[in-house]
Amino acid sequence: SLFRSVTMRAVYLAQDRQDIAEATKNLSREMKEPSEASMRDLKRLERYLKLRPRLVAVFQAKRMPETLQAYGDSDHAGCLKTRRSTTGVGVMLGSHLIKTYSQVQSTISLSSGESEYYAMLKASATGLALRAMLEDWGIQLKLQVLSDSSAARGLVARRGLGKARHIQTRYLWLQERGADRDLQVLTVPTSLNIADLFTKSLTEQRILQLLALMNLEFREGRADTAKRLIQR
Repeated sequence: SLFRSVTMRAVYLAQDRQDIAEATKNLSREMKEPSEASMRDLKRLERYLKLRPRLVAVFQAKRMPETLQAYGDSDHAGCLKTRRSTTGVGVMLGSHLIKTYSQVQSTISLSSGESEYYAMLKASATGLALRAMLEDWGIQLKLQVLSDSSAARGLVARRGLGKARHIQTRYLWLQERGADRDLQVLTVPTSLNIADLFTKSLTEQRILQLLALMNLEFREGRADTAKRLIQR
C-alpha cells in the first residue's frame, strides 16, 4: 500500500515534471505486484526529487508561430519482461512545451522502424488534436511531425504495407494524411529530438540538454505564487 500510494503521488507530480515521466510510467506498471526491486526504484526516484525539487517551465512573450511541432521517438523492446517498446511524444508551440507522453506500446513491434512508426502515429494524433483545439480558438497552424527514424518516415511516405505485412491496416491512416498534405513529416537529428527524454533512462548531461530545448530549467527555492502554510 505504501508503494502504491507514493507511486500515484509521483504520477500526479509527473504532469508538471516532464523529467520523471518515463520513471513514473515504469513504476505504475509495478503497482499490481510490487517487489523489493520496485521499492528500490521508487526510493531512487525520491532521492532524485529531493536533489532537484523544482522544475520550471519558462514561457516568454513571443509572436504566434506558424507551425505546431510534434516530436515522436521510441525505445524498441525496452521492457525486458514483455519486450514492448515505449512511445515518447513532445509537442512544441514555438519554443514552448505544451504536451508530453510516455506510454508503453500496446502492440509488440518486430523492428525498431515499426516501433518508431507507432511513435509517429501517437505524435501525429496528439498534434492533430491540439491543432483542432487551436482552430476552435481561431488560431490556424500547420502541423509538423518530426522523427529521427528514416525507416518510420519511409513507411509514412509509401502507400500500403510493403514488406511490413504484419502491421494492422488501422495504423495506416497516417499515410493518407501525409499524402493529402494535412501534415508534414520532417527529419530531426537524434540530438535534438526532445521525445527521447520520455522513452528511456538518460545521463544527466543528456537530460539537461533536452530540458533546455523545451525551455525547462531547474531552480532553487519556492515559487512566489506557491501557497504557503499559515500558522495561527
